[in-house]
Amino acid sequence: MTLTKDFDYATLGFKELIAERDGGILVVTINRAKERNSFTRLFAEEFVRVFELADQDDRVHVVIFTADPTAPAYCSGAGLSGSWNGLFTEEELKEGGDHSHRDTGGFVTFAVLNCRKITIAAVNGHAAGVGLTGLQLPFDFRFIWGGAKLTFPFVRRGIVPEAISSDLLPKLVGHANARAVLLSGLTYTPTHPLLSQLYPPLTPDYPTILPERQDVLPAALAFARNLAANTSQISVAYTKSLLLHPGTTVEESHLNESHALQKVVMNGTDPTEGVKSFMQKREPAFKDRLGTVKGGWSPWWRPLEVRLRRSKL
Repeated sequence: MTLTKDFDYATLGFKELIAERDGGILVVTINRAKERNSFTRLFAEEFVRVFELADQDDRVHVVIFTADPTAPAYCSGAGLSGSWNGLFTEEELKEGGDHSHRDTGGFVTFAVLNCRKITIAAVNGHAAGVGLTGLQLPFDFRFIWGGAKLTFPFVRRGIVPEAISSDLLPKLVGHANARAVLLSGLTYTPTHPLLSQLYPPLTPDYPTILPERQDVLPAALAFARNLAANTSQISVAYTKSLLLHPGTTVEESHLNESHALQKVVMNGTDPTEGVKSFMQKREPAFKDRLGTVKGGWSPWWRPLEVRLRRSKL
């Protein structure tokens, strides 16, 4: 899909989420309050679609995902009807074998991780399962209601962690803390020592743990406006990619950073504007965009295809 300068997210006909752009900020809201904002395959498909579009939309600098603060939960986890059979697609069932399934939550996590714009989760309610794994862990920043109840209940439901959480959670909170919360399945609050590193304080102006549900989205929006106005879209994209795709050795990381620095400095105007605005003690006016910058986007890693490839019979 080619995005035009007047492209409107409201025309996409989403059923389980609402997407609204205000300047450089796109706010995506889960729209399943009557079902406790439970996670469905349709929601996942719409979520992946809107994050892919945000990645390509040069007007967007920050994406915020949130829920209606009056809803029973930010996300209550997978929508179940008495069994886990809904996890599997018809294609996966036809393929059979032990390696045919591809976790839907994983594709949601990939959509957030692969979005080259800044991502913020504004968690204004309770969260369970994928409400934590796919809808919080992969985001760059997380703002949360201090009264939220948080649980990774997988071992108490007879299943295993999903949405790449067995990789992301230890990196975010430490292996020992991740082991404790995943193997116990207990319920925690945002300030509990096992999970508090998910919501680190930024500055006194931008608290990440808020006293009331209705405070969460405004706090996230205030921070998003600062980032949209003061950060380079190109710099953000390369910095996120360096963190997501580090080298396997310090030497390889050095080469990756060198490559990225050369691309940014040689092909855009933002580095010059960054220095000028600093010296002139004013806010920057960054103009480079991912879709138009000279030389184009230049990833240095080889993408690994994770989607199911049907066997030839």
